[in-house]
Amino acid sequence: MTPKLILFFSILSLALPVVAQETDSLFAATREDAPKLFIDCHSCDMNYIRTELNIVNYVIDRNDADVFIMITRQTTGGNGRAYTMTLEGRQQFQGMRDTLIYITEQDLSQDEIRGRTLQWLKLGLVRYLSKTPLANDLELNFHRMDAKEQPLDPWDYWVFTSSMDGWFNGQSSYSSMNFYARLSASRVTEDWKLIFNLRTNYNENRYIVDDDEIVSIERNPGFNSTVVKSVSDHVSLGARYGMFNSTYANIDKSIWFKPTIEYNIFPFSESTRREFRFQYMLEFKMNDYHEISIYNKTDEVIMRQALDIDFEFNDHWGSAELSVEGSHYFHDLDLNRLDIDGELSLKILKGFSYHIRGGYALIHDQIALPRGEVTAEDILLHQQELETQYSYWGSMGISYTFGSIYNNIVNPRL
Repeated sequence: MTPKLILFFSILSLALPVVAQETDSLFAATREDAPKLFIDCHSCDMNYIRTELNIVNYVIDRNDADVFIMITRQTTGGNGRAYTMTLEGRQQFQGMRDTLIYITEQDLSQDEIRGRTLQWLKLGLVRYLSKTPLANDLELNFHRMDAKEQPLDPWDYWVFTSSMDGWFNGQSSYSSMNFYARLSASRVTEDWKLIFNLRTNYNENRYIVDDDEIVSIERNPGFNSTVVKSVSDHVSLGARYGMFNSTYANIDKSIWFKPTIEYNIFPFSESTRREFRFQYMLEFKMNDYHEISIYNKTDEVIMRQALDIDFEFNDHWGSAELSVEGSHYFHDLDLNRLDIDGELSLKILKGFSYHIRGGYALIHDQIALPRGEVTAEDILLHQQELETQYSYWGSMGISYTFGSIYNNIVNPRL
C-alpha cells in the first residue's frame, strides 16, 4: 500500500467517529426537542404506535408528559366504533386542548383500525409539533377526494348479526361443554335506538364420583329488545321487553316489559368522558315456575319499580364509576333489592397507580326460589339459585414504576 493511501485511510478512520458523534448529537437534540406523550388507551396497539410514530418521546407516567392523550370508544349503530381522542397540553403547551372524533367500520381488520388511530393521532399532534423545532421538518399532505353525494343506505341503518359459539373440555372424571347462539337486529340513529336479540345457551357438566355419574344441565333461551327515543341531549324515553327461561332461576317462562325514562346531567355527546344518569323504570312481569315457589306460586303477575343512578368520569388522573340501583315490588314492599357497584382507578403520584373495584347487594326479592329442601348436589354444582340476603365481590391492586421516564423502544424479541 502506498504512503498516500495509508495517509488517506488514517485520516478517514479519525474523521468517521467525529461525523458519527455529530450525527448522534444532532439526532439526540432533535429527539430532545420532541414533546413527551402519555397515551391512555386500553384498546390501542402501543408497540405499533411507538414504532410508526417515532419522532416523539413516550413516557411511562402521565405526570411527565407534555401532551396527555386519552382515547375512548363506543359502539356505533352499525357495530363499528366511534373513537374520541382528547389531547391536553402540559408544560409549554399549557392551556391547549383538542378533541377529535373518528369512526371505524365493522368490517375493518385490526391492522386497519390501528392504522386509522395512528392517522388521527398524527393529525392531532400537528398543532403541538408546530410549536417545536420539529416544525421545520413537518410536511402535511392532503389527499383530495372528489366531492360525491352521500349515497342512500339500502338497509336504512339496519344491522343484522348471527353468531354461534361452543366450548368444551374434560378429563377422566370430568367433562364440560357449552353452546351459545345469538341472532340480533339493530337500528341506531341520532333519534332512535332499536335493538332486538334472540339467544339460547346450553351448559352441561358431568362428574364421575365413585363410579357414579352426576350430570348438571342448564338451559337459558330468551328474547329481549330495547327501544329508545332521543328527546334532547339530556333526556331519553324508552322501553325494554322480552321473554326468557332459566332452569337455574326456576323460571319456566317469564315475560316482562319495562318502560323507562332517563336523564343525564351532562350532555350525551360527552358520554365518553363523563356521565351522571338517572333511570326510572316500571316493570310488569308474568312468571311461570318450573317448581312451586317459596310463596306457593306456580305462576303470578307482578309489578315493581326501580331507580338506577350511574356516574362515570374519565380524566388524566384516572377514572371513577359508581352505580346504585334500588327496586321493590308493589304488592309487598318488603320484597326489595339494593345494588351498589363501583370502580376507582387513581394515578395521582408519579409512577404510582391504584385501583379498587367492588360491589354489594342487599337481596330481599327472590320470589322465584323453589319450595323445598336444597340438596348438596344443587349447592356444590351450583345448579339452582340459592337463598341469600346479600352478595358481594371485589378486587384491588397497586403498582409502582420508577426509573427512566421514556418508553420509546420497541423490542419484540423472545
